[in-house]
Amino acid sequence: MAGNTHPVKILWSSSLTDEAIKSAMKRLHDDTEEEFASLLEEAETRAVADQVYGYNYTRLLTCLYSDRQVLSYGRCQTPLLNLIVKRDIEYENFKPQPYWSVSVRYEEGFEANETDTDGKTVKYTEKTAAEQTAEYCTQYGKASVQSCMREKKSNKAPALYNLAELQSVMGKKYGYTPDQTLQLAQSLYEKHKILSYPRTDSRYLSTDLYNELHDHTECCAFGKFKQYTDRIDYAQFSMDKAYFNNNKVSDHHALIPTINEGMADAYEKLTVEERNVFDEVAVSFLSIFYPPYEYEATEIISAIGNRQFKSSGKTLIALGYKEVHSLLKKNVNEEKQSDQSIPDLREGMEIKLEELAINEDRTKPPARYNPGNIIKLMGKYKIGTSATSAGIIQNLINRGFIKIEKNKYISTELGRQLLSLIPNVLKSPEMTIRFEEKLQKVRSREITRQQFTDDIITEIQDNKRNFLKNIPNEKLGGSPSVGACPECGRKMRENQRSWYCEGYNQEPKCCFSIWKEIAGKKITPASAKKLITNKRTDLIKGFTAKSGKSFDAYLALQEDGEGKLKTAFEFPEKNSRRR
Repeated sequence: MAGNTHPVKILWSSSLTDEAIKSAMKRLHDDTEEEFASLLEEAETRAVADQVYGYNYTRLLTCLYSDRQVLSYGRCQTPLLNLIVKRDIEYENFKPQPYWSVSVRYEEGFEANETDTDGKTVKYTEKTAAEQTAEYCTQYGKASVQSCMREKKSNKAPALYNLAELQSVMGKKYGYTPDQTLQLAQSLYEKHKILSYPRTDSRYLSTDLYNELHDHTECCAFGKFKQYTDRIDYAQFSMDKAYFNNNKVSDHHALIPTINEGMADAYEKLTVEERNVFDEVAVSFLSIFYPPYEYEATEIISAIGNRQFKSSGKTLIALGYKEVHSLLKKNVNEEKQSDQSIPDLREGMEIKLEELAINEDRTKPPARYNPGNIIKLMGKYKIGTSATSAGIIQNLINRGFIKIEKNKYISTELGRQLLSLIPNVLKSPEMTIRFEEKLQKVRSREITRQQFTDDIITEIQDNKRNFLKNIPNEKLGGSPSVGACPECGRKMRENQRSWYCEGYNQEPKCCFSIWKEIAGKKITPASAKKLITNKRTDLIKGFTAKSGKSFDAYLALQEDGEGKLKTAFEFPEKNSRRR
């Protein structure tokens, strides 16, 4: 566009440290390389398509359905709003039901829950049924071991963080919104230069990073991290496919600390929130150098007569990588696993009951979405990318379609009303999945960018005709009417400062309004309605004159010198008027 005729080279770096930039400068890419050409084609197509969707449907919805507010549509934001509204409705319509379960404690010192043949906890909808089971088991008095399975298990450190996974964890542990986590990660990357490129979808490293990982860990050898970096045995560390996979590194590799000799000094300057984010990434990275977490899992199936009970237990063998995780705050939302110790039992053994309990609980509604799980929800339906997910959520908040209360995303009345006007084909989460699948065909050159956008424009033209057939009588975004304007008869609306005639921007123009605060006194909606309908309020106490004196008066409608109505005071004592 600038008319450049010189060669173009691409600088591709996942870190902004001096070392990373110098290294990337030595490996400049050509813009004609197939990988970069297809990335550019896909990115430009996505941008144009989103723009076409947004411009057309936002204008269409606003012109047809809105009173005064822009009704924004987005290919990603509207399906996400749909998911939030559906979950809210499920939550609100859910009616909790009580249920009872039976558990037992054996004299050998472990507990068990009654289960069905599929191993699921038996839930009684009537308390009497649970009591009958408890009485039956009490009379039986003993149990026989049906099976005892012991298995040694070994878990490697989890895959490294991408942005979506980091946003999910920070939301669960600290209540950070996706946008907050992104901004904190961006600060660690741009300002402090101690974190690799944050807007990444990948949880893997490319194989060419293997030989430089020692330099990354050495930069973390300070403060609370040092005791763990000092114990890394590099001779035992291999290029494990669980962490190194070129095929699963798209634009940028997983999040890791950078090679930065000044990392210790930079860490000291971080805010508490920035440290929390860096700690998660650093611990995740250091964990891959440690051996697996090892434990022995035990499951006992016992029978009391014809009733089946299951016990689960876990015995620690070696902490492995979880040693490093002691540096982190535990996730309060993590599912609690049974770690009771179960004695060495054999099939056919008899064990005695020590205590039996009837447990009462209630069915729980589906959880509303929160900062800890909304990014995973978006990933499931391919709504947005790591670079855009946080912005999509924030847009819904800024436009008044959702709000965040007690760390939960909740749809507003405006959001629900808007969604009710949009056909399912334009708000279904499956729409975004189909969009991404088709977009991949652009990247693979199966179809052209022009074909892709032409199909969208044809679709918009078809949908426009459907919209025009279903125009509602009452438009969205306007406040409810408080009565007919005494000046022209059109509807009176409400904003933050006044009640106003909706004819302020229509022909013939009407500028009648009633201020919400007059002479230091807040006017109630009831008083405003009475003034509009009866041209006079009841006596209102507590007005304040310019002199500071308090007075009581009626508000009344009077004509000014041009025959227009305006609000004035009427005093009860002298029936005089004061403007």
